[in-house]
Amino acid sequence: MLSSDHGRLGGRRRAAGRLLSLAVTAALAACTVQPVYGPGPSGSSAPAILSHIVIDPVGDRVGHVVRDKLIFALTGGGRGGDPLYKMHLTTTVSEVALGLNSVDTAPTYAVTVAVTYEVSKIGSNQILVRNTSRGTASFDRVNQDFANVRARIDAENRAAAVAADDIRLRLAAAVARMT
Repeated sequence: MLSSDHGRLGGRRRAAGRLLSLAVTAALAACTVQPVYGPGPSGSSAPAILSHIVIDPVGDRVGHVVRDKLIFALTGGGRGGDPLYKMHLTTTVSEVALGLNSVDTAPTYAVTVAVTYEVSKIGSNQILVRNTSRGTASFDRVNQDFANVRARIDAENRAAAVAADDIRLRLAAAVARMT
């Protein structure tokens, strides 16, 4: 390679680098990133809108845990605004053994709470958001029945809290996209 060829290659590399940086800058300029909990273009914020969601009553214990966690998360522990949207929750709980020990018993179990939720505008049948969130927690079984029951309930509560937090985050993201 001659020294004159080396100068031309370096210039081409610099030009290619400049072109690449210009393309990246143009691509990032088209990106519209905004905070989820900040005010949107319409001036309303996700927490303000989320406080207007009323949650239908549920029939099972784990559903009550999810509902209570969501009510607190959406209203901040205070009274929510006038109901504009309603949410319907359906919960299912499943348990699976995670491993076997030397006497063919499974001392560790995992509980999964799956929550299907639908949010619709009050007075309308149009569903705005429909999705399923899951939370999983594990627990150990021992040779005491009460301890096993209590461990399962605690695992269900932990899994329900994870699912409720996931629903809150997904709703905030959906509201941020709508505003």
